[in-house]
Amino acid sequence: MKHYDFIFAGAGCAGLSMVYHLLNSPLKNSKILLLDPNMGQIPDKTWCYWAEKPLPIHPRNAIHSWNQLSLSSNYDKDTHQMENLQYFHLNSRDFFEHIYTFLKSHPNVTHEQHAVTQIIEKENSVEVFTSNDTIYQGNYIFDSRLTDSDHLGSKALKQIFAGWKIETDQNIFDKSTFTMMEWTHSEKGLFDFFYILPYHSKSALIEYTAYSRQDISQEILNAKIKEYLEEKFSGIAYEITFQEKGVIPMTTQIKAPDFSKRIIPIGTKAGWTKASTGYTFHTIQKRAQSLVNQLLSGENNIKTEKSPARFRFYDNILLNIAHRWPHELKGIFEDLFKRNETDLVMKFLGEETSLFQEIKLLSRLRFPIFIKSLMNYEKH
Repeated sequence: MKHYDFIFAGAGCAGLSMVYHLLNSPLKNSKILLLDPNMGQIPDKTWCYWAEKPLPIHPRNAIHSWNQLSLSSNYDKDTHQMENLQYFHLNSRDFFEHIYTFLKSHPNVTHEQHAVTQIIEKENSVEVFTSNDTIYQGNYIFDSRLTDSDHLGSKALKQIFAGWKIETDQNIFDKSTFTMMEWTHSEKGLFDFFYILPYHSKSALIEYTAYSRQDISQEILNAKIKEYLEEKFSGIAYEITFQEKGVIPMTTQIKAPDFSKRIIPIGTKAGWTKASTGYTFHTIQKRAQSLVNQLLSGENNIKTEKSPARFRFYDNILLNIAHRWPHELKGIFEDLFKRNETDLVMKFLGEETSLFQEIKLLSRLRFPIFIKSLMNYEKH
């Protein structure tokens, strides 16, 4: 039975990020095994985060950023400047290729294209069973495999989105500003909007997003984007060069794993996805580094870091509104940016503010809908 220091069940963003941080630490010579049935199949997704500068893990040949964002409704547009932060775009293909290249220089990392079928914890190790009937032994296993049962309850709201990257032969996009939310003709009972990343004046990602309990077909999502383009850029020819679709669970109710010293959940399975927004990438980097720090310090009980309780409470308040009164969300987001400094709002959304800053920020919003949500409080 082959023995490894660290085994990873899943080699997506969370697993590969964790390996990257291990290999950039004094633990860089550890024996590491990556297990994933889709190993080598590189996903094509759009990831974004905000920070003062690109994160160390961000490929240096694939950096695109903005320091202005807008929120707009029909022809009313508010632009907000970030003073010290930038909003970074990263294509998952660039990320995976960057990490795979990095791993080639580390022969102590092994990867196998097999699924993990069972994990058994022993007193001083874990035994990992795979789909090809091989058993591996490790000191720790980091598990990012996600199933529907990891979320408590069946009523979880989902952030459903589809995006097209388009190219045109005309200068139709403002490349200095990305659109965080643009509201056009909202569907009844849904909170939906368009999200636009202009790579340059002739190219942009146009994404339609809806918060919904029910699935939305690809046909409907595509029709929304097509309708938007026809309305905004009538008569302008374009070519679709990339398409994506995704579903992100919007819930703070992640099933708590049984206590384990050696089986550590990571990624969305561990609650690393921001429940109210769906952003994940930056949190993965912070939490992965935290786990490495615990390993370096000799901690006996390695724990995956959670969002502070107050941020989970804020998320629940917002998710309660999204479930019950989705039409109120537009005004909340508009007020959030209109009445506060943009950098402060972004830090708040990234859970990097102090309680004092949060009181200052939230006190500037209109209270009635939040009081209504509190009076009808429910965890989501």
